[in-house]
Amino acid sequence: MANALRYTYQIIGADSSAITFDDVDAAKGMMDFSEWDFTGLSPVYTLEDSDTTLVVTIDFGTDLSAQDAFHNNVKDTWATSGSQDGSTISELITDLSNKVLKDENGEEKEK
Repeated sequence: MANALRYTYQIIGADSSAITFDDVDAAKGMMDFSEWDFTGLSPVYTLEDSDTTLVVTIDFGTDLSAQDAFHNNVKDTWATSGSQDGSTISELITDLSNKVLKDENGEEKEK
């Protein structure tokens, strides 16, 4: 099994509920991942939870150190923001807990 990172994002609107995205492209258009370095990677974007959650999944194959470095940058260095109308930042819910990390034997390990 490949090693992957999975990040989930919701934008909370003025009515305190998660906004519903029209499609993946609309969701990506409301999110700013410009600080993320996807060089050599192929992130996959999907919607979940009745189209209220943007999911970004990045496959690292067997390169655990690249995966670890990427995740450390996401949580410590690279900012992510989201905006419902392109000008004001709504509350952004970020879930970094869905990180999957495997050891050399394919066993899940704690991070």
